[in-house]
Amino acid sequence: MGGSKVKAFVPAPGTCVPWRIKKEEFGDLLGNEEIVKGEWEKLDTFAYAFIWFWVQR
Repeated sequence: MGGSKVKAFVPAPGTCVPWRIKKEEFGDLLGNEEIVKGEWEKLDTFAYAFIWFWVQR
């Protein structure tokens, strides 16, 4: 319906939600963006591995 900000994307292999998409959702970040990016990428990698583990069972 009208106001959805969700964009369709195809993530790269090994990711669920790439940083470029998540950064748009966050908007302006205060502080060191590289720290947030690094933590997001670690979390995203864990989520991908977790999902992959359960799908392959």
